[in-house]
Amino acid sequence: MNERHKKASAWIGMALATALLAACGGGSGNSTQGTTTPPTTTPPTAGGGSGDGGTPVDPGTPKPEVSLAGLKFWVGDIGPSGETAFSGPQQPAFLCLTQLSNLGAPEVDNHEGIGQPVYQVPGNTSSPLLGYSRQCGVKTQLRYFYYTGSDFAPFDPATQFANPPANLQRVRLNGADLPFVVRVEAGTINRFAYSTAMLAPFAESSARPEELNNTAWNQKLVYWMRGGVGVGHQQGKAMWFGGLWGEERPVMPRLLEQGYAIVSSSGNETGVHYNLRLAEETAVMVKEHFVQTYGKPRYTVAMGISGGAVQQYMFAQNRPQGLFDAGVPIQSYPDMVTQVPYVSDCSLLEQYFKDELTLDPGSRWAKWSDRTLIEGLATSDTRRNSFTGGTGSSECIEGWGKAGPGVFNPVFTDPAYLSTAAAVGWPDAFANVKWTHWNDLANIYGTDERGFAPIPIDNVGVQYGLQALKTGDIDTQEFLRINACVGSWKEQDEFVTWLMPPADPFDSRNMKRSADCRTAAGTPAPRRSGDLRAMNLAYSAGQVFTGKSLAIPLIDLRPWKEDVLDMHNSRQSFSARARLQAGGGNAANQVIWFTGETSTAGVATRATDALKVLDDYLTGGTRPSRFVDQCFNASGQTIAAGAQVWSGILDSARPGACTQSFKVNTSPRMVAGDSYRGDMFKCRPKPIAAALADGTYARGTGGAADPFSAEEKAWLARIFPQGVCDYAQPDMGRPQGL
Repeated sequence: MNERHKKASAWIGMALATALLAACGGGSGNSTQGTTTPPTTTPPTAGGGSGDGGTPVDPGTPKPEVSLAGLKFWVGDIGPSGETAFSGPQQPAFLCLTQLSNLGAPEVDNHEGIGQPVYQVPGNTSSPLLGYSRQCGVKTQLRYFYYTGSDFAPFDPATQFANPPANLQRVRLNGADLPFVVRVEAGTINRFAYSTAMLAPFAESSARPEELNNTAWNQKLVYWMRGGVGVGHQQGKAMWFGGLWGEERPVMPRLLEQGYAIVSSSGNETGVHYNLRLAEETAVMVKEHFVQTYGKPRYTVAMGISGGAVQQYMFAQNRPQGLFDAGVPIQSYPDMVTQVPYVSDCSLLEQYFKDELTLDPGSRWAKWSDRTLIEGLATSDTRRNSFTGGTGSSECIEGWGKAGPGVFNPVFTDPAYLSTAAAVGWPDAFANVKWTHWNDLANIYGTDERGFAPIPIDNVGVQYGLQALKTGDIDTQEFLRINACVGSWKEQDEFVTWLMPPADPFDSRNMKRSADCRTAAGTPAPRRSGDLRAMNLAYSAGQVFTGKSLAIPLIDLRPWKEDVLDMHNSRQSFSARARLQAGGGNAANQVIWFTGETSTAGVATRATDALKVLDDYLTGGTRPSRFVDQCFNASGQTIAAGAQVWSGILDSARPGACTQSFKVNTSPRMVAGDSYRGDMFKCRPKPIAAALADGTYARGTGGAADPFSAEEKAWLARIFPQGVCDYAQPDMGRPQGL
C-alpha cells in the first residue's frame, strides 16, 4: 500500500484532515428493494446532544428498510439526501466538499442557517451569502475520461474521438481495437458523493440514460469501497471527478477493460466516517440508483482495501441478500470496533517501555524486537522511528501511533480540519463536536447530558505479558511490574488535547498512571471498566463481525507487510475465520490468499486474479477449484494451495506450507491469553486463587503452575482486586443470542 493510502488508513484526525487541507490547496443482481437485516434486541443509551447526531436509533426495534424513493434521476437532477429512519439523525456539523470533488459548490437548500454557508464566490465570506446547504447536494453530472497508460485524463467526446490525444490507450473489445474512454456519472446520494464509471469507447447521446451506448458493459458490477478511519462531519470526495488513489490506478483499468461497471461513494470510504449502518444504507441506495439507471447487473462483486474490506465482511453479515454476491476484501479486518482494545493497549505498553527506559537506559526494552514478547505486534530493530527519528520501532507506533488521539480523545482536533472549515467560510462548524468514534455514532450509542458518548474500552483483569511469563521470556517481577504500571485511559471528561510527538507521543496525559507502581509496596495504576451498554450496542447495531453469518464467497487477499510494520497485520484474516468457525457462519465461504507481491501493481494483479475466480464461481454456479486457501511468492508464483496450507495457526496441527512461508504476529490481548477471534470487549474475571490453582501461570511442559512467591502473590492480588481474565468464558459485553 502506498504512503497516501497508509495515511488515509491512519486512525482519523491527523491523516484525514491533512488530506482535506491538501485538497483545499490544490446478492443476486436483483434490485435491493425488499431486503432486510435481522432485528436487534438491546435498548438504546440516553438521548443525543453536543451536535453529534441527536437521539439514538433504537436497536431494540426492527430497522425499517432503506428508502429507495427518488433514486431514478439523471443529469441535472439532485439525488436524495434527507434524514432517514434507517440510519437515524444526520450530523449537523457536516462539511460539504463538492468543490474538492470538482463538482462545484453545493446547492443551497435552506435559508434558515442550517448547515454550511454558500457564498457567491465559494469560501469568500466578503461575497454575498446565497444561503445554506444542509444536504451538500449537487446536480448530477456526466464527464468522460481516457486512459493515458498510468492515469485517467479528461476527454471531450465531441472532438477527441475524431482527434484523439497522442497518449490515449486502446482497448480490445469483441475483436475491435477501440479507444480506452470511460464515462463517469457523479453526484450526491445520502449527502455523499457517488460515481459510476463504465467503458464508453463510442460517440453517444447522453440526453437520457436510454440513449447511452452501453454495449461495452459486460453486465457485471463492481462496488469499490475505500479505507481509512474517520470520525465523520465531512462529505469526502468522489472517485474519478475527485481523482483516484495510488493503489486504485493499477486496478481500475484492469476492471474497465474487462467491461465491468464500477460504482463507489464517499459514504463507503471509512476515512470519511465509520458508521457502518450509514455506510450500508448508502451502498443500498447507490446500487439501486445504478439498477434503475443502467439496468440490473448479472451480479455485484464488492472490492476494497482496509476499511473497504471491513465493509464487505459487515455487509455480508448484516445484509446477506440482494446487495453483494461476492467480495474481494484486501488487507482486511473483521470490523473496526474490536480493533480498538488492542490498539489502546499497545499505546499504554509503549508508554510503559518509555518510562522504563527513562529510569534505566540499559533496560531490555531498548531492544525493540523484545517488545513483541509483550505487544505481540511486529517490531523492528532497524526501522527508522517516525516519532523519535531514531532507530527501531513497532507496528504500534508506525501503524497505530495516532490511534488514541484519533479514536477516543474527544478534545483533540487536527488544525487542518479547522482550516478546511474556515476555507469554506464556516469557521465555527465544529464548536460542539467531540472527536471520538463513539460520538461519530451518537445516533447509535447516544450521549450523556454533557454530550459524551459511552466508551467500551476496558482492560480490567487483562494480564499483559502472560504468555511471555509462561514461556520464561520474562520473570515474575517484570510481569508484575508491567501490570502494575501499565494503567489505563481516563474518562472522557478528563481528557486534554494531545501534545503531538515528540512532546507526548502516546497521549500519556490522558492515561491513568501511578508514580510508585514499580514495586510491591507501591500503588498499582488503576484499570478502566468499559461501558457495557456501549459494548451491547456495538453488537446489536451491527458494528461487530460476529461470525454467525457469511452468505457470500469472499477471497480475503493480503499482501504480507509485517516486516514494514504495516497496520494491516496478517492476524486479521484468521481472526475473521476464527469467528466464523466459532459462530457457525459458513467458514467455507471465506478463503485466504497471502502474497509476497506488495507493490500496487502486484496487488492489482492478484486482486483481478481473485475477481476472475469469483466470476467463474458466480457464472458457473459451482465452487471453482481455485476457490481455496493459497499463498504466492513475491513473483506471483503459487507456493501452495489447498485446505491444509494454513494449518498450525488456528489449530495445533503441523504448520502448512503457507504458515511456514508467512509469519503471523499476535496482539497484546493474545499475549494476555485472548484468542485469534479478538472480539472480546470485557472478559469475565476469575479469582486470583483460582488462576494460581488451574495452571494459568504454568511454565511450559512440567513447569511450575505457581511461580510466585508469597510477597508476589500479594502484589498480584493488589494489581487485580477484581480477579484476572478468564478467556474461556464469553464476552461480558456481548448480548445473549448475538
